[in-house]
Amino acid sequence: MSNAIEIIPYGRHQLDQDDIDAVVDVLRNGWLTQGAKVTEFENAIASYCGAQYAVACNSGTAALHLAMLAAGIGKGDEIVAPAITFLATSNSGAYVGATPLFTDVDVSTVQMTAELLEPVLSENTRAVLPVHFAGYPCDMSQIAPLVRKKCPDAVIIEDACHALGAKHADGTTVGSLKWADMTMFSFHPVKHIATGEGGMILTDRKDLAYRLRLFRNHGMTKDASLLTKPKEGPWYYEMKDLGYNYRIPDINCALGLSQFKKIDGFVARRQAIAARYHKELANLPHVVIPSPENELGSSWHIYCLQIDYQSLGKSRKQVMKELMAKGVGTQVHYYPVPLQPWYRENYGYKEGDFAGAEKYYSQALTIPLFPAMTDEEVKRVIDNVFDVIKRIV
Repeated sequence: MSNAIEIIPYGRHQLDQDDIDAVVDVLRNGWLTQGAKVTEFENAIASYCGAQYAVACNSGTAALHLAMLAAGIGKGDEIVAPAITFLATSNSGAYVGATPLFTDVDVSTVQMTAELLEPVLSENTRAVLPVHFAGYPCDMSQIAPLVRKKCPDAVIIEDACHALGAKHADGTTVGSLKWADMTMFSFHPVKHIATGEGGMILTDRKDLAYRLRLFRNHGMTKDASLLTKPKEGPWYYEMKDLGYNYRIPDINCALGLSQFKKIDGFVARRQAIAARYHKELANLPHVVIPSPENELGSSWHIYCLQIDYQSLGKSRKQVMKELMAKGVGTQVHYYPVPLQPWYRENYGYKEGDFAGAEKYYSQALTIPLFPAMTDEEVKRVIDNVFDVIKRIV
């Protein structure tokens, strides 16, 4: 009989029988790729967010790359992202030959702000990518007007990989495109809904939607109104630009559609867990919980503590090891992107360039949060974090 402790991971998907049935139905009866489920999935997300167009693809990274291609970003252009994000945000600019620049982040919210963004903008800025870190939306009401005023030719691309189901401060849904030209989501298994791998870009601009779809499918079209030889035959297509195979299979979209029917419940459960963490971890010594203002509107992809390891007298490695021994998995989101070796070597970034991001990273620790967590598991996390950090007596 095993005495191994069951590990609670920092994040995990939740699949029910209806999700399995939806995928099996496609396997038995439908198209495996380029079928009706793709359009159905796109329409569902667009309607939920209030966007006119949605273009699904095979990953969040592909979504970001497609956004750059659709916007015509290229060599000589600059794109701006926050220093704390996943690699794909800024990599998407590098993919098309643009120069990735970075803003520092506000330590309390771990986000780009208008104040931090302004000195990075220039006449060469062609794209700004605010990241709704951890599920809490940036203050787009300040960021967007600044970009529109200083860089009228730039596109605003919201990286909302963490924020499906989140609300801006004015109550509008992330993805409604009130302040952005494009908003993209990820459907990786630890995100709010899972397709296995998958991504989507929303836009209200018909021209961008056309280009997104073109680049998603090898740059080719069968639209008779766009062909140089429209009477060639029904088999005929033309490659209008250099595109990619970023298509998402119907299998993935069937899973995404089934998962999406439960999005409100998933988000509500995440918010309930976060609220309990806020209440019970608020007075833990050496620890700063996410800013209370993050509660309103956040869809809580992850819950990131900031721990003063020096005053605690333990290293992060030691804290993570002790928690793992008690069955609590943790992670760190993220090491500052511009300090990654490739960015240092190619763009000359160095330690000290991003004080806020570096301070946040030095203290960051993500604890478990996902809808399938039971109340007992939430209690286990809280109790064991207290045990490792030292309970107040």
